[in-house]
Amino acid sequence: MEKNRLGVAESKQTQTDLVWILPPEFKLAHTLEGIHVVIMARNEAAVISGTVRALAMAKGSEDQIHVVADHCQDGTAYQAHKAGATVHIRQNGGPAGKGQALKWWLGATSDVASPDEMIVILDADSLVAPNFFESIRKRMQDGENVVQVRVEPIVRTHSPISCLAAYSESTEQRVNDALRSKLGWPVRLRGTGMAFRRSILEKICTSLHTLVEDVELTLQLGAQGERIYFAHETYIADPKPNDQDGVMRQRARWMKGQVQVVGSYFKDIVKLLARGPAGWSLLSSILLKPKTLLIPLKALLTAGMLTGAILWGGVFWILASIGTLSLMYDGGTFVYGVKYAPDQREALRALALIPLYMIMWLRSLALSSISGNTWHRVRPINPEMPVAERGLFERLEYYLKVRHNPRALAVQPIISDAGD
Repeated sequence: MEKNRLGVAESKQTQTDLVWILPPEFKLAHTLEGIHVVIMARNEAAVISGTVRALAMAKGSEDQIHVVADHCQDGTAYQAHKAGATVHIRQNGGPAGKGQALKWWLGATSDVASPDEMIVILDADSLVAPNFFESIRKRMQDGENVVQVRVEPIVRTHSPISCLAAYSESTEQRVNDALRSKLGWPVRLRGTGMAFRRSILEKICTSLHTLVEDVELTLQLGAQGERIYFAHETYIADPKPNDQDGVMRQRARWMKGQVQVVGSYFKDIVKLLARGPAGWSLLSSILLKPKTLLIPLKALLTAGMLTGAILWGGVFWILASIGTLSLMYDGGTFVYGVKYAPDQREALRALALIPLYMIMWLRSLALSSISGNTWHRVRPINPEMPVAERGLFERLEYYLKVRHNPRALAVQPIISDAGD
């Protein structure tokens, strides 16, 4: 007599006669694919520990957390390792920057990786929703090769500039990206909360070189016809700058990156233009910015078209009508977006101060024009800070609150540091 795998004794002659009879509704459990979370971090010792520990609470046993310590001058690598992440130290791997660090990590891990593995890219201070891993896994197993989750801004202060920046980003996703998704159009990548199949990411990462790697990736994917899906059912919480100077430095980096992208990816831009409304919509979401400056310019042009229509008629009426409809859509989007604001009174107050936001964008434009390729940080480097214990406990406290209240929005003053 021998024992089978279940420990039940049976004779050798009956082993081949054993048959499993399953009910019709029974389905074998699907093997869970592991998700590789990758965080490109440069001098982020103040926040990385809390981020990694919060991720460890949310992920499955098959998922992994990787931190690329990119030319760090502080304790980023130590804190990430102490919190449980696999740390990859990049010191002599070429220019610093998220795009360059990502490209380096893909090359460094290619020998032990599968081309079909799922990779999620997060910022060093991003927090994920309780259903984040489940949502990403399901979407990618259903055939969505590139996914962008909703990025919910966290604002710690009552600065009108910070509130307007967060409100603008949230409205664009809740209204514009939601509409694109319903139409079957791609949405833009946002630098954090991005998920890819490794084979696709490796293909488009080889040319990354600007300050805005998310725009580069979006353009290349759009030009190749690879749709970026919008995961509206989950989100990552993304801390925003606490003051006007932080917002200005962040926007200056974005504007400088946009100029670099237009010069480097002109062919991809032309390909997107040839794709019709879906391509035009995607281009407008990444290049027609800042809206705060473009809307007044659009209003002036529309007024000029109306004047021409009154004086000469003809084609000016068509142009004036298009401009008017566009302005109505822009205005309606901002007003409708108040519905999703956690504090509607604060949102309306911020909207009333839009002229201040325009001034901030003009300052950002001036800074971007004189800064070269400088990476404008929002957080200062603090090499003496061994661990942000306060930030860690606030992150864990926030995470637990969301776990117990899935309907809670992430837009609330919880995080102590502003993000990049």
